[in-house]
Amino acid sequence: MQELQAIHYGEVELIPGIKCDGYVLSDNTACLSERGTAKLLGMSHTALQNVATTGLPKTLKPLIDKDFSVATTLVNVTANNSPHKGRKITVYDSKFVESLMRAYVMAIGHNVLQKNQIKIGRMMCNFTINSCQNRPRICHKTSLWP
Repeated sequence: MQELQAIHYGEVELIPGIKCDGYVLSDNTACLSERGTAKLLGMSHTALQNVATTGLPKTLKPLIDKDFSVATTLVNVTANNSPHKGRKITVYDSKFVESLMRAYVMAIGHNVLQKNQIKIGRMMCNFTINSCQNRPRICHKTSLWP
């Protein structure tokens, strides 16, 4: 099997003020770097690495998709504009990031987070509320709709 390459790079700002390194892999998978994922989730890099090695916190397991995997992907960065070109980095695909964010939102709603996890849950709730409020509105008086 051929090694995956990070062929496109860009800064991603899903939460205002939090910029993360985003990549598109040679198999067209959208990903965030490991450090970017940790930054987005408001957790330390080490804490995210612990999730990858020891698994999800017990409080999140019942709230996450059954097919969820904490497997990491090591890729070679070939994107010309990336500050990490020529290096191997760990990335998490967008499905992993979305599932983990959703689990934290659900966990805060069910009041099952540990003290050290509440900050993450609140941040993910704020992100969810803001994205719903700022969703694009459809305007019917455009050239697309008479």
